[in-house]
Amino acid sequence: MPMVSCKIDRAQIEKYTREQRASGQRVTLADQVCSGLKLVINNQSASWTYAYRKRGYLDGGKRHPQRTMKLGDPVNMTPAEARLAAEQIKALVRAGGDPAMAQRQERAARQAEEARRKTCSDWLDKYALNQMDGGRTKYQREEVRNAQLALEEMGLLELFPDAVAPKHIRSLIDLHNTRPATGRQRFGALSRFLDYLLDEDVIDLNPANAVSRKRRPKPPAPRTNYFSPDELRRLWHADGLRPQYQRYLRFMITTPLRADEGAELRWDQVILDHDEIRLTANDTKNAEYFVMPLTQLSKNLLTPTKPATGTKVFQLSRIADGKMTSWSHFANAVRKASGVDKFALHDLRRTFSTLMAEHTDVPMDIIDGLLNHKQSATRGGVIKHYQQAKLLGKRREAMQSWERLLESFL
Repeated sequence: MPMVSCKIDRAQIEKYTREQRASGQRVTLADQVCSGLKLVINNQSASWTYAYRKRGYLDGGKRHPQRTMKLGDPVNMTPAEARLAAEQIKALVRAGGDPAMAQRQERAARQAEEARRKTCSDWLDKYALNQMDGGRTKYQREEVRNAQLALEEMGLLELFPDAVAPKHIRSLIDLHNTRPATGRQRFGALSRFLDYLLDEDVIDLNPANAVSRKRRPKPPAPRTNYFSPDELRRLWHADGLRPQYQRYLRFMITTPLRADEGAELRWDQVILDHDEIRLTANDTKNAEYFVMPLTQLSKNLLTPTKPATGTKVFQLSRIADGKMTSWSHFANAVRKASGVDKFALHDLRRTFSTLMAEHTDVPMDIIDGLLNHKQSATRGGVIKHYQQAKLLGKRREAMQSWERLLESFL
């Protein structure tokens, strides 16, 4: 329906409201008494608006763009009150003001103030949902977890974001000075969370940036532990372990997955027809799809009958299909049963890399690719933008070399 020009009063409002309901189309009434004042009638609502142009000209001689302000609705504002509100806006414009822009700035300031009154915990929930995609990948879940732990350790989780100061972050760093890896994880996750708050205009500065580089957590010294062939043999033949523990330990010796990738391995990830394990981006630390070739030695450690899809390959928890959490108990049991006092599960991956490099001709980029490192030689630096091959055939050959090497040790 075209715009209708009339002297707006109650009778006209009722008339055109009925016509709008009958046609289902928007109706706009332009007031003949007050130029620029309109009443817009929609299906579910109606509102008074006033349009104006700021006085003067832009650079180049053009007039300022037209701005429209919403004044109210006809239920709570009569036509006379709407005209009065429009006249007040006219007066402000004549004085050189820009009421719509001022209104928007006031609204933005009010919203910013409301945002600042949310606690760090509230914002962490929004961060997890919006920035970390609801914790879809392990990396995203760890980011949120470390940011939350950092705020808890500083005692700021239930305070407002502007309460976070550099002195609190320095105290967090000091708290973990004997655990540099943990301190670095906490500091990094917290700093990225504060960057998010900065982008959302919740805080004016990221206080983590005010911590000097000298005080920031340093990268931990690289770990060098790995197992000798004799220690591998003792781990393989460790007696007294729970059957599931022993089967899992042997599988991790044959297949250099990460501890939780093996512990959480499900039967729908094991593709026996193709002799491989397929992990989605949600299942890996670096959030990338990964294929691990299976050798006959590793396949022999799988149960002969494949259970229902979705169930775990290794039931390490005493709770049916539960998550493995007793890692300290597992490590202590392995140390006691094998006599390898310095056993750490992650050292099996370093052992794979070291012994493969020492005893085979497999290139390091293939070995590193089987460890699925984010910055492996096949994907790091500039080459990652051009080299997208998975090298699956060469990885299969490498795993067969590892199988032959293990058989000679065991």
